[in-house]
Amino acid sequence: MKPLVVVEAGPDAVEDARGELAALGWSVTTEPRAGDVLELTVDDEAAAVDAVLSAVAGQGLLVEATADRPVVDRLCDDLRRLGHLDHRVAPGAVLTQEQHALLALLAGGESLGAAAARLHLSRRSADRRLAGARAVLGAGSTPAAIAAWQRRLARLPRPG
Repeated sequence: MKPLVVVEAGPDAVEDARGELAALGWSVTTEPRAGDVLELTVDDEAAAVDAVLSAVAGQGLLVEATADRPVVDRLCDDLRRLGHLDHRVAPGAVLTQEQHALLALLAGGESLGAAAARLHLSRRSADRRLAGARAVLGAGSTPAAIAAWQRRLARLPRPG
C-alpha cells in the first residue's frame, strides 16, 4: 500500500510529512516513478484530477493542497476510495528533518551522546534538538517523545 497524504497546513507541515515518509524508507520525488511517493501541489481542479489519476495508477502521493475548499474536499473523498488517506488540516507544530533523524537514532537504541556523535553534533545541540522535538510532540520525557514519534510514523504505510 502506497501512502496518500494531503496537507493543508502549509510548507512546514509538508516538510514534516516528507520527513516522516523518508524516515519510513520512502523516496519522495516530484517526478512520477514506481516505488516512490510523488510530491505535488493541487491548486485547482485539473491538478486534483491529475493527483487522483496518479493514485489510481498506483503512485503514492504527498499533496500540498492549496485549491478551493470544494476541490480539496472532492480530492480527499476520491483518495479515500483508493486507500487510507492521511489528511493534515490543522497547522501545528512540526518536526524538522534533523529532529526526525535524532528521534530515529534514539528509537533504535542509541544513547543521546552516541546519536549526537553520529549526527556530528555537540551533546548540547542534540539536547536542544531533542527538547524541541519533545515540545512539538507534547511529550514530557524522551521515551514519551519517541513513542509519540513512532505513533506518527505508524499512521503511514511502509514501502514494499
